[in-house]
Amino acid sequence: MDWVRISQILCMFGFLKEFRPGEPFITDYLTSEWKNFTSEQVTEDIYPVGTYSYCATLVVIFLLTDFLRYKPIIILCGLSGIIAFCTLTFGKSLGAMQFLEFMYGFYLSTDVAYYTYIYAKVDKKHYEKVSSYTRSAFLFGRFFASTVSQLIISYQLMNYHQLNFLTIAGQVLATIWALFLPPVKQSVYFHRPMTITDGINNSSDSSSAKRTIDSGVESSVALKGHQAKPMVLKIKSAYYLLWKDFLKAYTSFHVLKWSLWWAAASCGYLQVLSYSQPVWQTAVKKDDKIYNGAVEALYSIIGAAAVFAVGRLRLNWEFLGEAVLVVFTFVEAFLLFVTAHNYNIWVLYTLYIIFGVIYHTIVTVASFEVAKKISEDSYGLVFGINILVSLIFQTILTYIVTSGRVFKLDIRQQFVVYAWYFVVLAIFFIPAAIITIIKSYRRGAMITAWAPTDNSSETSGNQKIEENSS
Repeated sequence: MDWVRISQILCMFGFLKEFRPGEPFITDYLTSEWKNFTSEQVTEDIYPVGTYSYCATLVVIFLLTDFLRYKPIIILCGLSGIIAFCTLTFGKSLGAMQFLEFMYGFYLSTDVAYYTYIYAKVDKKHYEKVSSYTRSAFLFGRFFASTVSQLIISYQLMNYHQLNFLTIAGQVLATIWALFLPPVKQSVYFHRPMTITDGINNSSDSSSAKRTIDSGVESSVALKGHQAKPMVLKIKSAYYLLWKDFLKAYTSFHVLKWSLWWAAASCGYLQVLSYSQPVWQTAVKKDDKIYNGAVEALYSIIGAAAVFAVGRLRLNWEFLGEAVLVVFTFVEAFLLFVTAHNYNIWVLYTLYIIFGVIYHTIVTVASFEVAKKISEDSYGLVFGINILVSLIFQTILTYIVTSGRVFKLDIRQQFVVYAWYFVVLAIFFIPAAIITIIKSYRRGAMITAWAPTDNSSETSGNQKIEENSS
């Protein structure tokens, strides 16, 4: 099957998986007559379980994805979505909602299979295109689901409870569609293609051979007949490759600093994304019309446009990168301070969209900067580790700030804490920005906001950023 057809099948799965029209109104649904939970129960007892589950299952799912070669985990993604949203629809108790959140965290962790399957199935020369296609399918699915949900609620065609059946239908169709994905014969770590050299000795160690890994890195493997203990061999080889890629990536200061911001900012973003709806509830009256679906739709389409644009913006990120991080992190902190103290729902909607668009734009730059310093085979590992670190940060923040077990804060006080979190993050990167600027002046490098257009190495680096963006 050619790469275009494979991409089309995978993108349709991504679109169907993201068709969850009930999500923009999930907090209102949980606090409505259908479930009758209080806002405190939702924010302190229900939502935090999803964060803990996502963090706890991500590593296992990442390794299983590579070991089982992607397709089974993609199918599992759809099945876990069905279980989660059926529990949401038919469950009544607090325990049922906590199980829902556990399954939802598991469901989110299986996304790694969707984003990495295509790299194991198509030629590297198509990576940029298929990356763009899968991301676009994800965003278009969110946009379509949010638009549909807003139209249905605005015209009173369905209620919040009935929206869940559309969500379940989307997950069922996604699961069925995943069955048509062609299986993957190899993966990055557990099933990497290997070459056995012909020079096998006739001694007692005659079952020893050489396997070429990556670019000339060799490791001895024991052979008995054709191959002894293949599972043990695969595990050892995978461990070696994982550790090698990890060290190669994170011993680079450039990768380390951008990854740190990526993980820390993602932690704050995920908290804001998870708890914005409870804030919006405090700004509307019981009978007011709400436009959460329209906001999510607008946010998705503007975010997609911003991400697309920044990939083609030829700024000198080597020089301006840390300074841009500092400025926009302070801006995000300001937006959260205003959110915590404002009770106009339209202002809150606007702040939410701006906050999300800024995050997606800058984290895209961070991903470009990281990607250009690591090998293609380690993209999934490095990006997975960054997500894991962000989830560890988020788990700690959730336990301290949100769960009510350490501090008893209302939802708006929690947003003040998140604002200060971004202030601290911005301050942390000020020295890095200053050092980069000073080093550039001392080297006598050309100081310009725009990437050079000649054939210098600096141009080549920025071209690589642009290529990875798509």
